[in-house]
Amino acid sequence: MGQKFEGWLLDLYYNQNGKMALWIKRKDNTCVKLMEDWSPSIYVTGSESNLTRLAQRLYARRWEFAEKFVKLNDPKPSRTLRIYTRNINDSKELADYILSLSVWDGRYAVYNVDVPTSQSFLYEKDLFPLAFLEAETINGQVNLQIRDSVERLDYELPPLEILSLEINVASKCRIPSFRDELDWVKIKNDGYTAQIDWGSEAEKLQKLVAYVKELDPDVILTENGDSFLFPYLARRALANGVLGELVLGREDISLSAKQRPGRSYWSYNRVYYRPGSYRLLGRLHLDVKNGLLVDDCGLEGLAEVARICRIPLHEASRGTIGSSMTSIQLYQAFKDGYLIPWRKAEPEGLKSARELIIADRGGFYYEPIVGVHDHVGEIDFSSLYPTLMLKKNLSAETVRCDCCPNSTLRVPELDYNICQKRRGIVPKSLELLLKKKAYYKRMKKETRDLKLREIYNRRQAALKWVLVCAFGYLGYRNARFGKIDAHIATCAFAREVLQKAVYLVEENGFRLIHGIVDGLWLRKPDATEEDFQELCNLIQDRLDLPIDFEGIYRWIVFLPSKIRPNVPVLNRYYGVFQDGRIKVRGLALRRHDTPRFIKQCMTEMLGEMAKAEAPADLQTQRESVLAILYKYIGMLRDTQVPTEDLIIQKVLSKSPSKYKHNVMQALAAKQLNTEGLKLEAGETVGYIITNDRCRDGRSVIAAQLIESDIEYNVEEYIRLLWDAASTMLEPLDWLSDDLYKREFQKIHGNKQTTLS
Repeated sequence: MGQKFEGWLLDLYYNQNGKMALWIKRKDNTCVKLMEDWSPSIYVTGSESNLTRLAQRLYARRWEFAEKFVKLNDPKPSRTLRIYTRNINDSKELADYILSLSVWDGRYAVYNVDVPTSQSFLYEKDLFPLAFLEAETINGQVNLQIRDSVERLDYELPPLEILSLEINVASKCRIPSFRDELDWVKIKNDGYTAQIDWGSEAEKLQKLVAYVKELDPDVILTENGDSFLFPYLARRALANGVLGELVLGREDISLSAKQRPGRSYWSYNRVYYRPGSYRLLGRLHLDVKNGLLVDDCGLEGLAEVARICRIPLHEASRGTIGSSMTSIQLYQAFKDGYLIPWRKAEPEGLKSARELIIADRGGFYYEPIVGVHDHVGEIDFSSLYPTLMLKKNLSAETVRCDCCPNSTLRVPELDYNICQKRRGIVPKSLELLLKKKAYYKRMKKETRDLKLREIYNRRQAALKWVLVCAFGYLGYRNARFGKIDAHIATCAFAREVLQKAVYLVEENGFRLIHGIVDGLWLRKPDATEEDFQELCNLIQDRLDLPIDFEGIYRWIVFLPSKIRPNVPVLNRYYGVFQDGRIKVRGLALRRHDTPRFIKQCMTEMLGEMAKAEAPADLQTQRESVLAILYKYIGMLRDTQVPTEDLIIQKVLSKSPSKYKHNVMQALAAKQLNTEGLKLEAGETVGYIITNDRCRDGRSVIAAQLIESDIEYNVEEYIRLLWDAASTMLEPLDWLSDDLYKREFQKIHGNKQTTLS
């Protein structure tokens, strides 16, 4: 007998028995596990005779011939050999073996080797996470009928049971370690809170397991669950002989006491670190400190990316945005019958020196006019680069294609041809992303339901991250379907668009104050919102690109360089819209490493300045704004600032031992290393600047090592605060060196005291 029911696809993974495990969240709030017979596969290309000989050597494996497009520009599919494997590691081992057979003559090429197993299943079955489907099991066979569409704009998430987990460690040292005993465990579930703080350590762990089993959550939320909480619980369970009982997933598998290695990687001129993940099979473990999407966009944003990019929620929450972008491209390739290259397949085309000079220009900008301005409106092209990639058909196989040398579609300045016979994989992958983002952004403005507005906001914000990454991946050296020629072409079109937009702006009586890549700041005395909106409509009609009107500023300040006061900075400004919204870019207030105390001061100063209705009114706010600054300086001078508000957070660009100079973050990381906490490149270290001097004239203490009698360096923090404020107020000429010296005279007239 079989069973039939409806529900949402919550989790999936390939198990050791060669089956795909599917967890379905049913409408009655229960969760059921299904097992489907399915195997991943790789593809091999070569002559038919060579493929036949290879198949004969693989007598122990299941294989078949399949018709597939091998290259992106192939006019018709080719005969390939499909070989079924056990998992991704088996796929790589088999691929290496096959390539070793053709090391001298290159008779074989392998494809679809390193596509994650769960994603391969989703691509092949045309499924996606949290899809609503109808499941039927008959004689052990699973039949899935999808009753959902990834294109749906308004959909509901399943009624997920969410449990948050928190622990406290009875640490004997300043840094908690796996040797310290568990003090208490706290769980929160739908307004219910329970704290397990009685009994032996083993009993606390057993009680935790019992609570999780009884509440049966679909999602377990943690902070640093991957890097500390779960590995710590596993080590304590091992020390108490109850590791086998520490089962927190829906499968009867205990947590591993072996620390999973993390990895450091470089992205957009910054090093990032991802700790090894702890997966709870059948449930979703979401670590808010180990995932950009969960932290910034919540479960709604994560679900949107997982659905549209067809990547399991566990991986989507921890992977890079680039991996999500890659996944949607891989799905498109699979859907269109293309093989997925194991490594990047499209090299950069040869260019002359003149071409390189023209091509390597990036985005276009107009330098801002430094100072305070009124009657300035801001307009921005919506997702300009991805939209150009879609509309202009920019992809690795379409730019400078071999089939259309005389194409009428040409790249400006470079005269590269663009294919007219086929639509590229990259544009096809972007179409739905752009459509859904535009819808969510529009509905966020139109809906009056606050809860629904927040849902739309989180979904569009998550898709915005993916779209931002889409352009970068065109030129990324390891992108499967990227090519630097397509990246260059996108930049060329963007430069042309901005210049044409500026011509239209000036033709209609607006003055350009600043322009950068995809945004314009325009001034026209007495221009109304309707005037700016009409201009946007004109630009959109002429250029066939979506453009948004952000609003008119009461006043806006464009700032100069700190080093060269006569040189403007492209992305450093702040201003107040007519509706009271404050917009800030490039100031210390926006930096992640700025201490909370300094952010509070700048926020208060900006709030006071925002009361001014026009630039002339700003002068009337001078005394009250400076009073705020002096108040905060006085708090520093009198050591009245809580220590936690002075912590500076820095990202390690390399491992602490590899720093050649004793920069502050390296000193703090080395202190933690001495205490047993080892940090890697890409991790964040917090510290306080202290009075204790070391050989290089500076000293810090790591945030985790702070004690009640620590003295912070008053002069250094006043300098940081003064620098942040003076940068913001530079065009107003409100601060001077004399005022700065006067404040330091006050410092040396007072004796510093320790923090209580």
